[in-house]
Amino acid sequence: MPTQYRYVREAFGELPVTLHHLTMHINFLDRVVEASNCLEMEAKTALDSIHLDANGLDILKVEWVGDEPGPGKNLPYEYLRDENRLTVHLGRTVQPGVRFKVRTLTRCVPSDHILEGLYTDITPPGAPQQYMSQCQQWGFQRIMPIFDDCRAKCAMTTTIEADARYTHLISNGNISRNTNPDGKPVPKPGDPSRQVITYENHIPMAPYLFLVCVGTWEALVDHVAYPSGKTVRLEYLVPPGRVEGARVPMEILKRAILWIGETQDYEYTGDTYRTICMSKSNFGGMENVGNTTIVTDAALIDWHTLDQGLLYSHAVIVHEFEHNQCGSETTMENPFDIWLNEAYTVDVERRFMADVFDPAFIRLEQVESIRNPLLGPLAIEDGGRVGRILREGFDEPDQLVDGVTYVKAAEVIRMLRLVLGDEHFLAGKRLYFSRYRHGNANSEQFFKCFEEVSGRSLEQFKNGWLNTMGYPRVTARTDWDPQTRTFHIALQQETNPGLEPFHLPVEAALVDGDGRTIPGTGRTLELRDQESRLELNDVAGIPAFASLNRGFSFYGTFSQEGISAETLALQARLDPDMCNRVEAMRRLTDVQRIRLLNDPDAGVDDSWIELYGRMLGDENLSPGLKAYFLRIDEQPLDRAYCTWFPELVTARDRLMLAVNRVFRDRLKVAFARLDTYTPRKVPNEGIEDRVLKHVLLDLLTIDDSPDSHRMILEHFQAATTSTDKVSALLALNRSSSKLRGPVLDETFRAWHEHLSGYANYLRIVGRGTLPHVFEAVEAEKLRSTFDITQPTWSRALFISLATNNRVIWTDQGINWLTATIVDMTAINPYTTGRLLNAFQHVGRLRAPLREKVRHALEQITKQVPHETCAPIHSQAASYLGT
Repeated sequence: MPTQYRYVREAFGELPVTLHHLTMHINFLDRVVEASNCLEMEAKTALDSIHLDANGLDILKVEWVGDEPGPGKNLPYEYLRDENRLTVHLGRTVQPGVRFKVRTLTRCVPSDHILEGLYTDITPPGAPQQYMSQCQQWGFQRIMPIFDDCRAKCAMTTTIEADARYTHLISNGNISRNTNPDGKPVPKPGDPSRQVITYENHIPMAPYLFLVCVGTWEALVDHVAYPSGKTVRLEYLVPPGRVEGARVPMEILKRAILWIGETQDYEYTGDTYRTICMSKSNFGGMENVGNTTIVTDAALIDWHTLDQGLLYSHAVIVHEFEHNQCGSETTMENPFDIWLNEAYTVDVERRFMADVFDPAFIRLEQVESIRNPLLGPLAIEDGGRVGRILREGFDEPDQLVDGVTYVKAAEVIRMLRLVLGDEHFLAGKRLYFSRYRHGNANSEQFFKCFEEVSGRSLEQFKNGWLNTMGYPRVTARTDWDPQTRTFHIALQQETNPGLEPFHLPVEAALVDGDGRTIPGTGRTLELRDQESRLELNDVAGIPAFASLNRGFSFYGTFSQEGISAETLALQARLDPDMCNRVEAMRRLTDVQRIRLLNDPDAGVDDSWIELYGRMLGDENLSPGLKAYFLRIDEQPLDRAYCTWFPELVTARDRLMLAVNRVFRDRLKVAFARLDTYTPRKVPNEGIEDRVLKHVLLDLLTIDDSPDSHRMILEHFQAATTSTDKVSALLALNRSSSKLRGPVLDETFRAWHEHLSGYANYLRIVGRGTLPHVFEAVEAEKLRSTFDITQPTWSRALFISLATNNRVIWTDQGINWLTATIVDMTAINPYTTGRLLNAFQHVGRLRAPLREKVRHALEQITKQVPHETCAPIHSQAASYLGT
C-alpha cells in the first residue's frame, strides 16, 4: 500500500480568510479565455500575503482593489506552476476582521481532452466553438485563481462576454435584470459582434459548483408547480434539432422534483432549473447550482437509447437534482468527505428508482453493481488497494470517484436506515440538513445528528464502515427444535486480520412450506460481535427455511452452513424475498460452476437442470426477475474463484450448453412468446421483456449453430428498439456467421453519426470474441469518425474489450491492454484508471497469468513515471505492492 500521497486530510487546514464575494468577468476569445476575478474577503488572522490555487494559467496582472471604481494597485506575486500556487504579496499587513479585495487578470487555454476547468465540447455545424466547464473538484483553479476549497463558499456575480452568434451564455444564479432586463444577453456597447450577460448568485456556493459555458443549444421550456404554490421554470438545453429527445427526460425531471419535495422535504429555492447537454465528460452529470450538466448520451432519450441508458437517465436526473440539497446547500467539508455528498444522494436516487420501477428488479440491479467484476466495490476491495470510504490520501480528487464512494458508501446509508429504523433516520437527516444548510459538514457531524435523534452510539458502525478496507464475510447456522418450537440462528462474521467486527444489519424471517413468512419472525438482527445467536420461541408454524440477509441487507458476503441443495431449491422457488430467491438459485449454480472449475471432466447435475427448467416454466415470475434466475454469469459468488477468468468463461459456456441441449425447444418457445417488436407507447414499456429476451437469446445461440445464426438475424431484422438490435448484434459478433461482417458494416454506416448510436456500435465491437477482435478495435480507432478524446466513445470501445474475459487474458489481450493504458494516460487518466482496474487482482491470479500481468504492470510503471501521471503510476505500483 502506498504511504505517500499528494494530499492528506491534515493538509486541509483552516482557510486564512472568509471569502464573501467574487466578481468575475469571463471573456471568451479565439481559443483562449481571459478572466478577471475580484475576491472580496475578510482576514481571519494577520496577513501580508495570500496563497491562491491556480492551475495552468497565464497570470497577466494582480491588483489591490479599493472602494472606488477604476484600476487597482499592482501587487507583486510568484506563480509556482508545479505546485499550482499563486502567492500574492499584499504590500501591507491586513489585520483580522478587515475586509479587503484582490483582483486577478488571467488567461487560460481550454483543452480538448482535459475535461476539467474549461474545455472544448462538440460544436454544432456552423456555430462557434462550444465551451463547457467542469469544476469538481478543483477545476475552478484552471479557469482563474481561487481558494479552491469546499469551505470557501461565497456569493458570486459573473459577467460573460462572448461571440454574438452563441445562443446561450450560462453561469450560476439569476440573470441580472439591471444589465439584462429581458433575461437575455445584450450586445456589447460599441461591438455588436459580441454579447454580454451578468448572473447574480446571492446564496453562498462552493467553488467546485461553479459553471460557465457558452454554446449553441435549442431549448425545451416547461415548469413544475409544488403543492405550496411555488413554480420553477425548467429549461432543457439540447443540441440543435434534438428537442424531441428532451421531452421524456423533462417529464422524468418534473416527476423527480415533486417526488423529492414529497419524500425529502425539499423545495428548490431558485427561479430556474436548467439542464444542459454536454457531449464530453468523465462523469454522467454534475450539479452546478441552478444548472445541471448531463452527458448528451444520458440526457436525451431517443431510439438509440438502450434500456440500461433509460434506467440511467432516470437515475442521473433525480441524482443531480437532489444534489441541490445534499452537496450544494449542505456541502462536504473537504474532498475526503465526498461520500457525504454522494452516498446520501445515491440512496435517494435508488429509492426514486424503486418507486418508478419494480423495486425487486431495481434492488437486483444494485446488487449487480456491488459485485461488478471490474468497478464494483467488492472487486476493488479484493484488489487490496482501496476500500476505505474515508481515504488515507489521494493524488488527484478523481481517484475518489469510484465504486467505493458511489456504491459501497450508498450501502452504508441503506444499512444506517435499517439499523436506526425509518423514523429515526428521517429525523436524523432533517437535523443534518437544517443544521448545516448553506454551510459545510464532515463525517463526524453527520453521524452526530443521527446519534442525537436516536439516543444511540454509532461509533462502531461509523468507524467500521468509514475507516476500514475490507468487508464482513458472514456465515449463518440454523437449527429447528420441533419439541420446543424454537428456531436458533447463529451468525458469525469474519473480517480481515486485525480488524474489529463490523456493526451490520441482517434482515431475517422464517418461511413455511407454502412460501409464506411466518408471522412474528421478521426482524432486523444487528450483528456487532464476531458471533451472535438468536432464538425465535413459540414459532407459529413449521419453518421450511430461514430467509436471511433479505434484500442484500448488508454490504459483504453471506453464506449459510449446512443448508442442503433441496432446501436451496425450495428457497429458490418459494422465498417471498425476491433477492433471496435469486440468491438461492445462484448458490446452486455456483455449486455446478465450482465443480467444473476444479474438474473439467465433471458433468452438470440433473437436479440443477431440473430446477432450471422449473424456473424457465414459472409463469408467476415477472420477465425481469425471470431473467435474473435464468442468466448464467461468469462471476461466481464464491470470491475465492473470482479471478479464475479463463476457466470461468469455459465453465459458463458448459453450463449454458447444458441448458441449451436439454431445453432448446422450450427456450425457443419462450423467446418467440416475448413480443418486443410491437412499437412501444412509452419508453419504459417492455424493459423487463427485453431483458429476458436477451438472456434467452444468449442461451439459444451459445451453440453457434446455423439455426442460431438464423435466429440472430431474424431477431435483428424484426427488432424495433435499439436494445433488441444491440442484443442481436452482440450475439452475431460472437458467432461464426458469414454475415457477421456485412451486418456490422451496415450498422456502422447507419449509427456512426449519432453520439449514442456510435457508442452502442463500439460496445458491440469491443465485446467480440473471435480472434480478430483486437484488429477490429484498432481499425475503429483509425476511423475518421472516432475521436479518442470523446470519453463516451473511448469508454464504449476500450472498457468493453478490457472486460471481455474471453479474449483479454491472452498474451495478445494483456499486451493490448498494457499499450492502451500507456497511450490513454496522456489523453484521459480517469478512463485509464478504469482500464487499469482489470489488473487489480494480479496477486490472486493463477500462474502463468500472474507473472504476465506483473510484467505488464512493471512496464506501465516504467512508461508512466510518477511525475508524468501520479494517479496511474501509483495505482499500478500499488497493484505490484511497491
